[in-house]
Amino acid sequence: MYKKLYIVDSHQDIAWNVGLGRDFFEPAAAWRARVNDGAKYGERLVSLPDLLASRIRLVIGTIFVLPTRAASMFEAETPTYSNDDEARRIGFEQLDFYNRLAAEDDRVALIRTLADLETHISNLELGIKQLGIIASMEGADPLVHPSELSEWVEKGLRLIGPAWKSTRYCGGTGEPGPLTPLGYELLAEMEKQGVILDLSHMAEESFYNSLDAFHGPVIASHSNCRHYVNTDRQLSDDMIKRLVERDGVIGTVLYNNFLTEDGQNVGLEDVIRHMSRIAEITGHTRSCAIGSDWDGGYGAEAIPAPLTGLNDLPLLAEALLKHGFSEDDVKGIFHGNWVRALKRGLSAFK
Repeated sequence: MYKKLYIVDSHQDIAWNVGLGRDFFEPAAAWRARVNDGAKYGERLVSLPDLLASRIRLVIGTIFVLPTRAASMFEAETPTYSNDDEARRIGFEQLDFYNRLAAEDDRVALIRTLADLETHISNLELGIKQLGIIASMEGADPLVHPSELSEWVEKGLRLIGPAWKSTRYCGGTGEPGPLTPLGYELLAEMEKQGVILDLSHMAEESFYNSLDAFHGPVIASHSNCRHYVNTDRQLSDDMIKRLVERDGVIGTVLYNNFLTEDGQNVGLEDVIRHMSRIAEITGHTRSCAIGSDWDGGYGAEAIPAPLTGLNDLPLLAEALLKHGFSEDDVKGIFHGNWVRALKRGLSAFK
């Protein structure tokens, strides 16, 4: 089973970490030994060597620009935006990084089309070791107006999560509210151009507004169950039900504070109970997957035991099997469910 158990991870803040000055080509352990930045952003977990040495073969790589008003969430300086020009500039810098990375390093492929995805998966099955990246925007303020979407799409953007905190488009985590008129306009343009909607971080009112207004593919790239962690950052049982009615997939976040209320003594059983909750609500595991969010402002100090890094993720497969999940369930959770959703989502891009 494990020989072909590659992993799709639906949330990695790769470009944001590069913006922090972290070298994507230096192994995380070497970086931690050389640079003392763990107190600022967590003990680094992700780099290209670490990804290639692990089973992860496809990630959704984010464009994430931090609003200045939320800078206090981090203990050190990080690039932020306080106006439209700053948001747009930093966002394009991050998207350009992904394009440049794929152009200059044949170990990386930027997945733009359905054909790209199918080729990448075929290469994986042939044993070719390569990292595929699909570009997503987390918090849509860098896209200053929906009329600009085509420019971003031309450069490879394929998913948008309109919220992080609230944005010009909708309410978000800790800042509730509905879709704005501009938000409805953005969703209409996304549907027209075939861009996937990521509902993670959306305020509950905006979440439901979006499901009613948007008829294209929807996912939640990195969200857990509110049943176990009762904050607006997570999905209620009804939100899960509504998302799964659209065949949406939910990436479980492997972050202790999103797995239990106090974030203490967290283990793989806590990951599994979130996935099990989704399966109980839906009657199947087709919507269960991984959206680690590792290095999204935290790191090795805040992930469930006994995981210490990317190479340990197969331990989750073993734990799932011990908890009664089938081998087919595990394959779906590790890659199959995301591959199905992404193939459907990229169908507009031949």
